[in-house]
Amino acid sequence: MSNCLDGVGRVSTADFQTNPGCSIGEVRRMIVRAKLVRMALLSMAVGALGGCDTVGSAVGSASSSVGGFFSHQDPSVATLNAGANPRPVAGKPATNPSDKFKVLPVASQDINCPEVTIADAGAALRVGGPDNPSVRYQFNIMDTARECDPAGPSQAAVKVGVKGAVVMGPAGSPGTFSAPLKITITRESDKTDVFSQTYQVQATTDGVTAGPFRVVTDPIPVPMPTLQLADVYSITVGFEGGTGGPSPTRHKNRKNSG
Repeated sequence: MSNCLDGVGRVSTADFQTNPGCSIGEVRRMIVRAKLVRMALLSMAVGALGGCDTVGSAVGSASSSVGGFFSHQDPSVATLNAGANPRPVAGKPATNPSDKFKVLPVASQDINCPEVTIADAGAALRVGGPDNPSVRYQFNIMDTARECDPAGPSQAAVKVGVKGAVVMGPAGSPGTFSAPLKITITRESDKTDVFSQTYQVQATTDGVTAGPFRVVTDPIPVPMPTLQLADVYSITVGFEGGTGGPSPTRHKNRKNSG
């Protein structure tokens, strides 16, 4: 006995007609049943496709949201994440109370260096008689300078420079001359000399032009309790035994009128 349900997956009118074992009523019922089966299969397929679309839409929507988050993020975050070693955001002050201020090294320009003063009567040294015609030569201080540099913790190195010249007097003659120049650094709190040295300066004059000299000390180490060294020390320079008088004036020999 043939089964009219055979081939229901590919049922058609022709198939039922070629099967003589099936009656017309059965054929009609089989056709209706086949249509119902196809409709059920189509509905299942549509439902499956609808489910896929729903999942796809959900994934697409989620992907769009994540993409939007990164596309609208703070540019500074992207900059930090671009490097292998992210750095802290600039401009944020330290909030840790235990953080200490960074102490920068002391520079020369940070130190208030004492001015150089010239000792009383030490600006010049005259050699010869007391009056102008008897002066042989005279040394004069023309300029001074000083420099203070850091030299370690609470230490400074002071250099002092003196520039001057020797001139020949009416009673002198050309030559090379010397004079004692004293340089002193005094602690003002107790008027104690922390440095005192006499330098023998030399200068040569031809009798017409002045002969220059210059003295620059080696760095003199001194304690630096404060950067305001001008409040702690004073620097004094001057010729020992100086007269402080003006430079002598040479008088030209007068010609006898005949």
